[in-house]
Amino acid sequence: MKININKIKELRNITNISILQCKKALIAAKGNINQAIDYIRKYENIESIKKSKNKTKEGLIFSYITKDFGILLEINCQTDFVAKSQQIRNFGKNILKYIFKHNQTDISLIKEIFNQERIKLIGILKENICINRLGFLKGKFIGKYIHHSKRIGVIIKCDRDNDLLMKQISMHIAMLKPDYIHEKNIPIDIINHEYQLQKNIAMKKNNKSKIIIKKIIEGRVKKFINNITLYNQKFLLDNNKTVLHFLNENKIKVLEFIYLELGTNIIKN
Repeated sequence: MKININKIKELRNITNISILQCKKALIAAKGNINQAIDYIRKYENIESIKKSKNKTKEGLIFSYITKDFGILLEINCQTDFVAKSQQIRNFGKNILKYIFKHNQTDISLIKEIFNQERIKLIGILKENICINRLGFLKGKFIGKYIHHSKRIGVIIKCDRDNDLLMKQISMHIAMLKPDYIHEKNIPIDIINHEYQLQKNIAMKKNNKSKIIIKKIIEGRVKKFINNITLYNQKFLLDNNKTVLHFLNENKIKVLEFIYLELGTNIIKN
């Protein structure tokens, strides 16, 4: 079977293996580039497959929102230099467009659908690329904030449409990193664990009465709760009021949020 030289060149650019190996793979795949890549992955020692084992600590957080749908996507690579490349940016944008167009939010399927493109990108950029995490919200009113570094992203769902307020609250979440919206969202075992921890500390360091020690423990647990709940935190843009106070003043509620930070493994809501 005669193979077009341009296809051989294209496959070589993707895989960085020899012309002879590329020709062999294309013959086996009857000229189909994607099938040739699969063949190489199975039978050849391809550089891009080797690189897929390398650790990825850099990357970008991508976002896409409409009034009723918000997406956060984390794509990782090995270096900050590659994270800033146009190829990575285009790759992320293409995935977001696909998710929105097809209403497909299953990260396993997204990884499968874009795997060939990811492998091609590894061959071009010479380092590992990973589609890491996907977070999404659906509802009437969605807002967002993406830090200028593209390392932190937040999307929120509210009960009213106000782009500025949603951006301000999203910015607050990005900076102060609450785990929950309000106290009732905190699992009881987390509160119990903190109470026991503070009790052990208080009992060890205080010779005060049980009533005073109890008040000390309750005060510290309350502080812990305030620190991890959005509504109880001091508002980033006005430390004289809590987030709840700010929201009540503006007659708006936060129903859900998702926070992604590059390199962490937590999706908060």
